[in-house]
Amino acid sequence: MITGRGHVTDRQDVERRELDHLVAYAHDDWLGFSVISGAVGTILGRGAPAADQVELLLRLVGALYDAGARPGDLTDSVEEPFRPWPLERAEALERIAAEVRALPGLPDSGDVCWFAVP
Repeated sequence: MITGRGHVTDRQDVERRELDHLVAYAHDDWLGFSVISGAVGTILGRGAPAADQVELLLRLVGALYDAGARPGDLTDSVEEPFRPWPLERAEALERIAAEVRALPGLPDSGDVCWFAVP
């Protein structure tokens, strides 16, 4: 991406910074899809094709998983407010991909699942 002053911003650097932010977020709190979808917008900019947005979102989810974050559900339990899905990596990512692709746009917080580092 070229900025207004003609400087080249390396997309990989932007993606790495956004992923670092997402991982830190998942360590501190429950990470919802609105934050991940926002990272997609920051990385790709406005007007990116929907297929590219979904592809990047799913790549970020895979990287989050690799960094220790797990998908799961929020519960009403005080003892266990976040319950990770009892799925292996491939199963979890397949489930997320299927649910994300069934949505009319990028998911928002509360859609599909939440992420946290247990």
